[in-house]
Amino acid sequence: MKNKKIFLASIISALIVVSITLAIFFNPFKSNIQIFGESLSVLVSKSQELTRKYQEEVGKWNLKTHDNLTMVTITDGYLSQFEALENEAKNLKVPNGHENIKSSFIRSLESEAASYEHFKKYLMTGNRSEDQLSTDNLSLAYQYEKVYSDFLSKNH
Repeated sequence: MKNKKIFLASIISALIVVSITLAIFFNPFKSNIQIFGESLSVLVSKSQELTRKYQEEVGKWNLKTHDNLTMVTITDGYLSQFEALENEAKNLKVPNGHENIKSSFIRSLESEAASYEHFKKYLMTGNRSEDQLSTDNLSLAYQYEKVYSDFLSKNH
């Protein structure tokens, strides 16, 4: 009898642990902030991958593997991808009070795209002020990135 009680108690304890684990990891009742955070995180990952790939191309240009005209063409391709990502971000549903998070992500994308536009102009003209504007816009993108990165680090 005592062994049966211990066995049943063990089974019940195991079921409770499994139930709690399932409730935590497979919660169908996620808050709007959790859903927003997960959706934003997916977009941020896409943005980071896009940036990484573009910077690889810039690295090839720096190594003289790409000439300026090739880099202009490559830049145009990436600008259209950034525009598509911006449009995706604009459709993101935002919980009340978190509009600035979405806005900072979109502004970061816009600033990064502006940086690449100025870089493209620099490639076509050799105008150093375009290169500086490119750098300035990339710095601005980073400032916006800090806003949504802080949110994600606290809510994800």
